[in-house]
Amino acid sequence: MEKIKEFLGGILALGGGVLGFGIYILIAVGGLYWLWMAIQLGSFGMFVVGLIPPFFVLTAPIGAYSFLFGVPDWIFNIFG
Repeated sequence: MEKIKEFLGGILALGGGVLGFGIYILIAVGGLYWLWMAIQLGSFGMFVVGLIPPFFVLTAPIGAYSFLFGVPDWIFNIFG
């Protein structure tokens, strides 16, 4: 029983587990996908926002969401 708890704790640990590693990778891909969306939409402003480090906190998760579920309409309304 203790081994199962350790295994599940390792998987679910956000800092170093498999789930945490997957989230970090997804966020990195989301940042790159944001830039790809900017190129596809032809939005220079969206591209610049994706390159400014403080905005990366917003653009990477939005890019990850867009990568998984599709680009939200409000992205088209603001930047398209």
